[in-house]
Amino acid sequence: MDITPLQTTHVSCVSQLSAYQNEWRSLAIGAPMRSPEWLLVWWHCYAAPDDELCVLLFHEPAGSLVGLAPLYIETKGKKRIVRLLGSGDASTNHTTWLAKAGWENRVSNAVAQFLLGFKPILHCVQFDSVDADNEAINTTVTYLVENGWLLRRAPHHNCWRIALPSTWEEYLKMLSRTHRQRCLKLQRQLLESGRVKVHRVTSEADFSRGFEILLQLHAARWSEPAKPLGCFNDQRFRKFHETVALELLKQNQLLLIWLEYDGRPIAVEYQFIDEKTVYSYQAGMDPSVTEFPPGKLSILASIRLAIAEGRVFFDLSRGDQAYKGNWRATPTACYDIRIWPDNISGRLEHAMWGMRNLAESGRMRAVKWVKARVSPEFIDALRRMHSSITGKRRGPRKIGSSK
Repeated sequence: MDITPLQTTHVSCVSQLSAYQNEWRSLAIGAPMRSPEWLLVWWHCYAAPDDELCVLLFHEPAGSLVGLAPLYIETKGKKRIVRLLGSGDASTNHTTWLAKAGWENRVSNAVAQFLLGFKPILHCVQFDSVDADNEAINTTVTYLVENGWLLRRAPHHNCWRIALPSTWEEYLKMLSRTHRQRCLKLQRQLLESGRVKVHRVTSEADFSRGFEILLQLHAARWSEPAKPLGCFNDQRFRKFHETVALELLKQNQLLLIWLEYDGRPIAVEYQFIDEKTVYSYQAGMDPSVTEFPPGKLSILASIRLAIAEGRVFFDLSRGDQAYKGNWRATPTACYDIRIWPDNISGRLEHAMWGMRNLAESGRMRAVKWVKARVSPEFIDALRRMHSSITGKRRGPRKIGSSK
């Protein structure tokens, strides 16, 4: 392979990316949260006035686009911080550099070289919720560290994924005996009997109804006095998802389904798809339904649909809720990464982050120690007491609601 340096183009204006959108989608290999639809809609909804778009395009010497790094520069006073597009409240998962096969290392090194050139005016690099097995970003981080930059990693919530077999029957055999029996009962009594019907948004014409059901049932499960719509109470979050869901629907990558029980919506799943994977993002359900667990039924229906459509993985997103293990999902560790140039302010923040990590590790060890010695019923009673005093429910972050 030619070792001539890649040509790096720093794009700071959205309009300059219009000509590259098809190539961007191709580099993303269909992954919805790496697509221009997701990341540029995020930029439109979340960018602060002083933030600067910083999408890096990498061309080989012959001129074709071989890589792309979706970044932006956040300005806080005099501090300039390089971050991943999609960071923060929107809870973007699996962000990485995009590269053609065979060009991965060169693109990762080119990102690092660009950041090294930014050193005189850069406060730090902040990569949130990076998968531990993200080779592209890990290669960039290693390059920076080898060039004298200071690194800290802090563990984040794990990301969970089910490796799906080719048939529903094989999948049921993966479950524990008790869980399998419950699933078969739900399947037989509700889905196969026709009492519960699964509806799917397939066009813009029925999108409004599906999204309204999502808002309604998410609020029914997670509302609190200060946030009657749960996480959708945040207007930017709601606008972002209303917009990006429609964009992904046009690309046939939205999976918004709801369940009706005797004609009444009782559960909803808000998901995205690519050729191999279903990405479960958010959900809602009617807690007044007591005859059966509607949340469990909706994820059962979603996994069954994923297998029927030939998906290989079912991604349950970030968050360490117990139900994910019950469905035979396995975790991948995620980290928040901070990298500083080796200067006075960098060394100071590097030290402060180290102390913070030690304190957080101690807190988590204390929590595990307490949980190992008290009953789950006692912990639930404490949570109910906290909720009654504060008016706040123990709900999801932006994603990963309990089933």
